[in-house]
Amino acid sequence: MTEKTKYAPRLLIVDCCSHIVDTLSSTLGTDKPSVVSGSNIDTIDEAHVDLIVVGTSNLPVRRLFLSRLRRFFPDPPILVLRKEPQSIETDEEILRGEFLLSDHRDQCDLAIVRSTREALPIPPCEHTQTNSTFELVRDVTRILADNFSDSALDLDQVAEELSVSPTKLSRVLNRDVHISFRQMLRQVRIEEAKRLLATSRLSIKEVAARVGFSDSHYFSRIFKQMTGSSPSEFASGSHELAFN
Repeated sequence: MTEKTKYAPRLLIVDCCSHIVDTLSSTLGTDKPSVVSGSNIDTIDEAHVDLIVVGTSNLPVRRLFLSRLRRFFPDPPILVLRKEPQSIETDEEILRGEFLLSDHRDQCDLAIVRSTREALPIPPCEHTQTNSTFELVRDVTRILADNFSDSALDLDQVAEELSVSPTKLSRVLNRDVHISFRQMLRQVRIEEAKRLLATSRLSIKEVAARVGFSDSHYFSRIFKQMTGSSPSEFASGSHELAFN
């Protein structure tokens, strides 16, 4: 255990191979980290977590997953692993990381980050090679980004456009992205709603309509459920911050 942290931090490690778990546990002096699949985020029962580590993904929806992860764990630093070439002379890759820090500050955060850096970079895992579902998931995200304002947009429509069955599309999203189609669409809509609320003077009803919610009351309920703030509270806070 490095002397830079005074205690063994409690780790939550998501979608990582055993050699990554072993490397981080050894570096940080943690005996029993919680190791889970991203598909089980909703069921995790952790009283306290000091650091979350998210494994690499070739799927183009990592931002959506991280937003969802923050709903359950708003405070601890998140280390997101990514692949990059070891050098320009070789095709070999290594795993590096980016830290996402919350605005809820803790005096131990920076010590944990400094200590974790000692374990990086890490050799890559075999399972991080691009899989056959990459293009399908990329196309889903493109369709959602282009059509989220359509309140009638649903799984059947997207599956038909991609020439796959709704059952297969649903299975791929749940298995490989760890999110249902409905959750994914909601996340895209709420992210756009946050942008509109922060950068415009549109009413809540107008924002709801622009992001595909035909019922503004339902939109407000979903927005607060996913962000912790009502649309009006979020807009007020964003505009106050911009003004200051």
